[in-house]
Amino acid sequence: MATTRRAFMVFGASTLALGLAGCLAATPPITYDLTSASQVPMRRRSSRVVVITLPVAVQTYDTQRVVVRDVGNVLSYLPDAQLSDTLPRLVQTRLLQTFQASNFPNIGRPDDQLSVDITLATDLQAFEIDASNGNLATVTINAKLVDERRGLIFASRSFSATQPATIEPAAAAIGGLDTALRQVMSEILLWTAQTA
Repeated sequence: MATTRRAFMVFGASTLALGLAGCLAATPPITYDLTSASQVPMRRRSSRVVVITLPVAVQTYDTQRVVVRDVGNVLSYLPDAQLSDTLPRLVQTRLLQTFQASNFPNIGRPDDQLSVDITLATDLQAFEIDASNGNLATVTINAKLVDERRGLIFASRSFSATQPATIEPAAAAIGGLDTALRQVMSEILLWTAQTA
């Protein structure tokens, strides 16, 4: 009985040690960042205060992982890669930096405690590598301009861009998504400057 018990304990300890060794040996995912668009020539039609809210996203995109869409709308994540923050927070930050780089006046976030005239609300509809369509890095963002004084949406538009990309190496996938995102953010900036 004691021998059996001792053998069981030794086996259990060995299994635990092997499990821990496997966890410790696992390679952590490489962290990639996204960039804002550089200065975009634009002319602002008004001086109203615009606030960029946190983008809305389904749970699939509300993560640090990068989505891969396969045939039949099967979704998975890019292995061994992650973003430097959750996608909505990262897009909000880079969109704000895109506006700031182009000297867009009176722009901020909700927590800046500004007297808000207009809210730029966005919806992340796609941020993925579309493996079912020739490995395209696809970014689609729907943007709405909300007049906070009157409580209504006065403009809405969907922005989309694609770039050729490969799933391996992960850096190429992230690079394609980064380029597509910069294009979309530049278009959102120009549209907001002309409309808000």
